[in-house]
Amino acid sequence: MRTFIAGLVAQNHFQTTRLLHLLRQIQAQFRHIPHAAIEQLAELLALPRTHIISVVEFYSFLHLTPRGQYDVLISDSITDHMLGKQALMHKLAQRLEVEAGTVRADGVVSLDNASCTGLCDQGPAGLINGRPLTRLDAAKVERIAELIEQQTLLPQWPADLFAVEDNIQQPGLLLANPIAPGAAIQAAAARGWPETLNEIDQSGLRGRGGAGFKTAMKWRFCGEETETTRYVVCNADEGEPGTFKDRVLLNSYAHQVFEGMTLCAAIIGAKQGFLYLRGEYEFLLTGLEAVLASRRRDGLLGGDILGQGLDFDIEICLGAGAYICGEESALIESLEGKPGIPRNRPPYPVTQGYLGKPTVVNNVETFFAAAAIAVHGGSWFAAIGTEKSKGSKILSISGDCAKPGIYEYPFGTGIRGILQDCGA
Repeated sequence: MRTFIAGLVAQNHFQTTRLLHLLRQIQAQFRHIPHAAIEQLAELLALPRTHIISVVEFYSFLHLTPRGQYDVLISDSITDHMLGKQALMHKLAQRLEVEAGTVRADGVVSLDNASCTGLCDQGPAGLINGRPLTRLDAAKVERIAELIEQQTLLPQWPADLFAVEDNIQQPGLLLANPIAPGAAIQAAAARGWPETLNEIDQSGLRGRGGAGFKTAMKWRFCGEETETTRYVVCNADEGEPGTFKDRVLLNSYAHQVFEGMTLCAAIIGAKQGFLYLRGEYEFLLTGLEAVLASRRRDGLLGGDILGQGLDFDIEICLGAGAYICGEESALIESLEGKPGIPRNRPPYPVTQGYLGKPTVVNNVETFFAAAAIAVHGGSWFAAIGTEKSKGSKILSISGDCAKPGIYEYPFGTGIRGILQDCGA
């Protein structure tokens, strides 16, 4: 164990900001965080042992005692309950002879509830060792139990058990018009970075994470700070029960999301970006890393992007099961390797964010929309919606309806029509 941890810490350059990543790697290797590992991390990172324990205890995906070889988490969202989650979990517990919330005596399997897994449109759903389980029914539960009892390795399980669909039911202005990789950067560079910020301002785009702050104003405030080290952070900690739109955007439109982050970096003068991916979406990580690698190969990330003198790269940081990290200052604390406890504000992230530096934090949909606006212009986006709320909104619809999935509508669309469209 000591050799493994020493190598892991060295690979991460002894950075304390990488603590959550290190703990996740140790959890994956040993199925828990051994006390000996905590002692070694404290020594190598020059951190108090109590600090490391506080981080482990804060996140629900980290454990001080071993989990099962197969760690099964069933989503506890209201939509999963509506679809019969409770009976299925009881059946699985009986079949595997393990009580919910415990680890079986032989250590083969553990079973527990999880917060909403962002798979509400294809529930009842869950996770097994980070892999998604969708559309659970009695037959699938029996298959899962049999595979666990046979101790079949997860890569050998039938692929249909892990199938995740986008379920885009109603594409609108943005979903129906994806941009080509590099198009936003090229258009913005040709127009000029300040002029592109003006286009985003004219579009009326507001943050799509809930607060509705004007996107252009946030970017402008950050870019005007005298501190020249600045950061771009994409909040992909989509944890509100019933939401899953960011999952779909990251699965099928990741290029455009990363393009929006790169556009922001060019405008505010940032060289480093982070996508904070919720722990429940670990199954998206491989695909997202592949998109980043392709963008680097194509000159869309890294040094001198598209010959524009722009240096910028993006790192994906994986959460570990903490709903509160969807709040931007709690997310920044987590990025810094701490418990995700919200900060007192002011100061706001645009003046003192990641490592105390000016930081733009926007959610997935906001960066996705900004990239499209850079290509098509502010008036294109502002042409739909209402006087005070321009553009469209992407909705996650699930529960008691015939067609759960993703719907995009202009602001001002009536609820009655939306309910009719989804078959509620």
